Parts: sequence; structure tokens; C-alpha cells
Amino acid sequence: MARTFETPKGTRDFLPEEMRIRNAVFDRLRRAFRLFGFDELDTPAFEYLEVLTLKSGPAAEREIYSFEDKGGRKLGLRFDLTSSTGRFAAAHPELKRPVYRYQIGKVWRYDRPAAGRYREFYQADADILGSYSMDCEVDLLLLATTVLTEFGLHDYRFVLNHRKILEAQLRRAGIAVDKKADALRALDKFDKIGRSAMIEEAKQYGLEESTFVAFISQLGITGETTEPIDNLAYLQRTETLLADDPEGKKATSELRYIVERAAELGFAERLTVDPTLARGLDYYTGPIFEAKARVEKFGTTLSFAGGGRYDDLIGLYGGQAQGAVGFSFGVERLIDLLKEQVAQALQTARPVLVAPLGVGRIADAERVAMTLRKAGIATRISLGSTAPGKHLQYAESSNLDFVIFVGEDEVKQGLYPCKQLSNRSEQKLSLTELTAFLRHSGVALI
Repeated sequence: MARTFETPKGTRDFLPEEMRIRNAVFDRLRRAFRLFGFDELDTPAFEYLEVLTLKSGPAAEREIYSFEDKGGRKLGLRFDLTSSTGRFAAAHPELKRPVYRYQIGKVWRYDRPAAGRYREFYQADADILGSYSMDCEVDLLLLATTVLTEFGLHDYRFVLNHRKILEAQLRRAGIAVDKKADALRALDKFDKIGRSAMIEEAKQYGLEESTFVAFISQLGITGETTEPIDNLAYLQRTETLLADDPEGKKATSELRYIVERAAELGFAERLTVDPTLARGLDYYTGPIFEAKARVEKFGTTLSFAGGGRYDDLIGLYGGQAQGAVGFSFGVERLIDLLKEQVAQALQTARPVLVAPLGVGRIADAERVAMTLRKAGIATRISLGSTAPGKHLQYAESSNLDFVIFVGEDEVKQGLYPCKQLSNRSEQKLSLTELTAFLRHSGVALI
């Protein structure tokens, strides 16, 4: 028996139907990015390892697929698109700021595979480089709402926090600077493991229980879960709490600005300030946010998009210090949320099948196919058979709805039978009529 091979753990193959759904999601994301004035760029799949580890933090370093090439250079597969973007921005100071860029590409993380989590997956990022204005965050959140509205996704919410508020609260609780990252790494797990387990996690990182508890108490974490909060009321309390900390007070004002602008633009009901949101990567320096939704197939709420401000990153790569903020969609999780809606929308958007009848009709069939293709209609030739029944069997098994038969009589008459399998209808049409009918029917248009 011949040996068969599986994909490496945490990766998978995608069948044609899955690829159609994925490409529809990519197309809609690109349309939304372009609508907001973003330009597309691309960066290498692997970078020098130093580029990826420079500001990623210890947790991310453990997830990087790293290797030495044949020249002994230490390289790594990108684990997100932001580090590469920072390196790119530093290398191209000639680009007029602010730069609006988007990128859709594969990333890799040596992570434990789980529901909606893979080791190889796509991200779709939009970044604004070269501005310190909080309106950048507002524009990206508005972009995200536009994307999700176009997808027909309604059961989602944005959670929002600020890294400098967290840092001020860490200082106020007396947590040492060298333990800050560990405290935030523990906090980032609160939603998944609860308060008690989070405290135990913090202790394993070498944090004093009393200081860590003081820290999370400031955030309102007194039970295993947190109650919904009023955004402006929480920010008012935080501003009072951090009145003696200039950075913390300024950060609270920045968060308040985003919340108030969201109210003006009509998406405030989607926005919740979450004092427990930390996000694990160390390069964030300001507002941070995530988009979350309930995924019934997994029976849980998943984060499917997120981002934040990373003002220091470009300077670390040798560029001029400048503001930067980005929002990233995890495409695999977005597809898990949207698969049913997108699949329904694509049900009729399939290529048509041109089927030659009889020996020597392939050239005629190709001419008909090329006429349809020139009209922007995706068209496939049925090869390997000349019998009508075989063509129809192939169309059904390939989920193709329209079959156009091309035989000697059809060519002479200039009328071609077009059979629609979904309703078992058939009509004879000229090429002009056929083109108009297929375009009106919503088949795959290029």
C-alpha cells in the first residue's frame, strides 16, 4: 500500500470550496482597505531573527520558527506582520508620512493548535505610520466596523485599553519594572483562566502575590469574572486614581477621546473599555484593542482581530521616531465566523461549463468559452468526454450550475443550449443572449 503524507501539525490543506470562501474574504478586506485610502505592500515571509525578536517579548520569541540558513545567518518566519512593517518603515524614510498601508499574508507561530488556532495562518493588517494623533485609532476602528458590517456580522464587540494606563497602575501597585512584562502576561490570561488561576500564574512568574493582587484590584478584578462597566464612569475613576501620575492621566484622556469620537461616529455601542486587556506583545505603547465574537461551532467567544499603538518600534529599527498604530484581522477566525454567510453568497458565483458534443468540437467550444471570458464570465471547458450525460455528471460533482453545450448543429444555428442544473431549466441562446443571461444570473464575474 502506498504511503500517504499528512500536513505538519497546526497546518492544513484547503480544498477548492474553502479557497473560494477565503478569497472572497480577502477580496472584501482589500476593498474595505482601499475604500479607506490604504495602499498595499508586501514584506518577506522570513526576516533576520533579530528583526523579529527586537521588541517582541519573551512569549513571542518562544513561538518563532527560527533557523540558520546555509550561510550561517539566523533567520525566522514572521510571527506577525507588524515587526516587518516597523523594519520596512525605518528603511523607507522617503515615503510621505503618514503612510497608510495594508498587507495580507501568511504568518507562523509555534503555538499549541486549538479551536480556531493554527501554526500557519493568514493575517490582514492595516497600519497608519507617522502620526501620533488618536484619530488614527478612531479611523482604524471605523474601518473595522465597515468591514464587519459589509460581511453581515453583527454579534461582535470591540474591547479597548491603554498600555500606559496599565503601566501607571503597575507603578502604583509597586510592581518592579523588570516584572512588568510578567504581570501583563499573567493578566492577559484572565479571560481564559479566571482570577485564582491568574494569580497562581503570576506567582510562577516570580511576582509577589500581594503586589499583584493590589494591581488587579485597581482594575476591578475582585471575582473570577468582571461585570460590564460604564466606559466614561470607569475612565473618570481611573483619572482620579492616577491623578498623581502624568503619563497615566494623559493615557486616560486619550482613551476618553477615542470613546467620545466613537459616540460621534455611531459605533460607541460596539466599544467597551476593558481594564484587563493587555495583549501579549511588548511593542505596544498606547491604546490597544481587540474584536471579539461568539463562535457557536467552538462554543466560546474568540478574539478575531486586534491591534494597537506601537510608537517606539520604527525607531528601534533605525528609523526616525514616529507614531504608528495598526489593526490586524486573524483571517482564519474571521472565516470561521463568516463561512456560512460567505458560502451562501458564493452559491451562484461559480464558473460556467462549456461542453463540446462529438468528436472535433473542442475548438468550437474554446471559441464560445473565449467569448464568455472576454465578457468577464469565468468559464471552464469540459475535457475528456463528448457525451452530454458525462458533462452533466461532471458539472454536478464539481458544483457547477450552468452547462453550455457546443455541437455541430449548435454552431451552424448560432444557438447554444444553456442548462441550469439547480432548477433543471434549459434554453437556447445566441452568444450575445447567452452572455447577457449569464451576467444577469450572477455567475462568477471576473
